[in-house]
Amino acid sequence: MAPLQSRTESHEKREQKAASLLAQACQTAKDKQNYDSSLTQRKIVEEFRARFNNLVPYDWQLNVTEALMLGLDCSVIVGTGAGKTMPFVMPLFAQPNKHVLIISPLNTLEEDQAQRFRKMGLSAVAVNGETYNSQVHQDILSGNYQVILTSPEMCLLHDSFRKLLSDAKLSSMLTAVVVDEAHCISQWGTKFRPEYAKLGTLRALMPTQVPFLITSATLPPLVLADVQTKVHIQTSTSYHVDVGTDRPNISWEVRRMKAAKSDLESLRFMLPKSCGGEGKEDKLTSTLVFSEDISLLMEATEWCRRQVAPELRNQIVCYHSRRTPLAKRIALRLFREGKIKILFTTEAAGMGCDMPHIELVVQFLVPGSLSIWMQRAGRAGRSPSVQARAVLLVQPMVFQMKTSKKAGKDPDQCEKSIEYIKNVDDALRAWIEAKECRREVVDVYFGSGLPLVFAATTVTPDTPFPFLLNALLHLLIVHSPIPAALL
Repeated sequence: MAPLQSRTESHEKREQKAASLLAQACQTAKDKQNYDSSLTQRKIVEEFRARFNNLVPYDWQLNVTEALMLGLDCSVIVGTGAGKTMPFVMPLFAQPNKHVLIISPLNTLEEDQAQRFRKMGLSAVAVNGETYNSQVHQDILSGNYQVILTSPEMCLLHDSFRKLLSDAKLSSMLTAVVVDEAHCISQWGTKFRPEYAKLGTLRALMPTQVPFLITSATLPPLVLADVQTKVHIQTSTSYHVDVGTDRPNISWEVRRMKAAKSDLESLRFMLPKSCGGEGKEDKLTSTLVFSEDISLLMEATEWCRRQVAPELRNQIVCYHSRRTPLAKRIALRLFREGKIKILFTTEAAGMGCDMPHIELVVQFLVPGSLSIWMQRAGRAGRSPSVQARAVLLVQPMVFQMKTSKKAGKDPDQCEKSIEYIKNVDDALRAWIEAKECRREVVDVYFGSGLPLVFAATTVTPDTPFPFLLNALLHLLIVHSPIPAALL
């Protein structure tokens, strides 16, 4: 593992460089356009407070907003549920006649964020294959929407919408292009959704001064560099913020399964105590259960329904790509309202959606990488007032080893080596098998410096004690390693 001191020093240097770039941009704008940084920030803060019941933005949110307004490309790494969405639209608080284009990975996320922005008093529209029509096209061209949310495919493959983005009037009013969940550029851009890897070509459709913002909770150094390259962000001239990915109000667990797909019994812990589980006596806890296998999810959903009382069965639902758009919207709405308690799902549900009440996230069988697990686990406890759990159910093959033989120089001699039956991403295996704090494994993987556990969270007298305890433990871990089982 990289020494914490080295990571901290690197983090501090990046912060100093970012602050210097922003200060230089402010000075240049002042000299050329009589720009007043203090006045601009004050106006944004006043608008923020007016729209959010007198709350004030975090300093990093304000700095990213100003950097975008001054034309600086930005990269932002912030833990899930910690406020990374706000700088997408905060420039509009000072520039209400401008527009922002947001690239999202899922239709459900587009629609969820559009609703959130409307509640902020901003005009917003989700543009995808289900919603796009001639009226929406004309409304966008007429400047009726401050926020336009869409997908890489709409931007690059849909002829009419692509031409719309290159319209001189519209593009001249763009204050920024935002790529939300930017890790998808690397994760999906090779085969699954190749248009993600081509998002940099959007720069050719609009004026050069329109900045790009890439943001995610999971951008380890190599992935960040890859994403920046693909969207043509120069690290030497872009504003970078890394608030850290730690979520101190989430307790992390690894549970060994007795088998793989057939071990549905491993899910019993999340059911009520009356069913032999570890939950409440006769109620279900707000839970997301992830898996890549739709058939397995459907089977697990039916198994769980059979275990609970009849009046609880309608609170357990399966959400996946084979369901109709209407059925998916209804399921998400009922889950958000608390009428559905356990949602079995693929990646199709929840990415970035604002559902602060989730108390438990379960991953059924190991995912493809530590980044994927951190993304999914981060759907839990998006409100800091919720003390949440993230449970990874690990199949036996992940721990089982096999002996392989490699031929040496002498054909009659073989070198024995130990391999695992199930290949797992190295970082994820390190997290699973950690002997000390798993949070430290994550910090190393993402290159974090000192954990900024309070940087994105307002601590109040009502903040739960477990949240404060986890935060304190994380701060102390370098001096006093704590067994992973406790974290």
